[in-house]
Amino acid sequence: MGLGPVVNAAAIEVVLPTYNGAAYLEAQLASISAQTLRPERVLLRDDGSSDGTQALIGQLHQRYGAWLQVLPADGNLGCTANVNRLLQATTAPYVALADQDDLWLPHKLESSLALMQQLEASRGSTTPLLVHGDLELVDAAGERLGCRYLQRQRLDPQRTDPVDLALTNVVTGCTALLNRALLQKALPIPPEALMHDWWLALVASAFGEIALVEEPGVLYRQHGSNVLGAQGLGLPYWRQRLQALLADPAAGGHTRAALQQAELFEQRYGLPISALPSLLHLRRRRRWWALVRLPAEQLPWKHGPLRTLGLYGLVAWLPR
Repeated sequence: MGLGPVVNAAAIEVVLPTYNGAAYLEAQLASISAQTLRPERVLLRDDGSSDGTQALIGQLHQRYGAWLQVLPADGNLGCTANVNRLLQATTAPYVALADQDDLWLPHKLESSLALMQQLEASRGSTTPLLVHGDLELVDAAGERLGCRYLQRQRLDPQRTDPVDLALTNVVTGCTALLNRALLQKALPIPPEALMHDWWLALVASAFGEIALVEEPGVLYRQHGSNVLGAQGLGLPYWRQRLQALLADPAAGGHTRAALQQAELFEQRYGLPISALPSLLHLRRRRRWWALVRLPAEQLPWKHGPLRTLGLYGLVAWLPR
């Protein structure tokens, strides 16, 4: 794909939620502004920062003018509700999600829009569509670490069937480009949704299509304040899972929340995407029997045998 001179893209808006991101926000916004396909505008809302982010936003707003639209910072909503507020304020045919601490490579939006337009040519613009990509990991200073996110996390991005997505999200929100049809179908994002990108991926999978841009368009910064980060599947990953389980045994890490999200999806759209939520309503001793009797296409398989075994154990063990 040829990357010509910087052009304006009136068809694209970017939403950028912030919270205590003063250390990296300026560089991220500069990388968005430098896109080969420059978005029409960036919508930003701060969620009650206490580290100087709000003062920095004021300076950046003066620098970028109307291109940077700052929504009122009326209290702390939380990550998902903040993104929901931003998405509901958009009007463009396509909307990209951004995180405050990443860096976008210059071709990111151009590559995503090219694939989105291919999908719409075959599926139609009224079909909910989501384009996402892999990420290249960098350290806090922006130096490349020599690996990509999907490889590090051992995730298969082709597993986008709703049954699979109900258990494991393979879409990283900060890489995603959404079409208007997806937003019309998915919004408002329920407050109970586990993560905004997970909910958007479920809706796109169930009612449209998800597609992957092969080459990374985002430098995914790893630092101490990351909400999620890319831990891989080594000892720190399993230690964190165990600590979360011990801290709140009834939640089962985030397993119960993921199953409740699937149940919420069925309640809103009348479309069951997982048989597992109903199992939690059974007595523990009946769950294994119910699990092994599921049809093969409904059997839950996570990404890798250890994750799958852990899921089966949690489903059998969690209290009702």
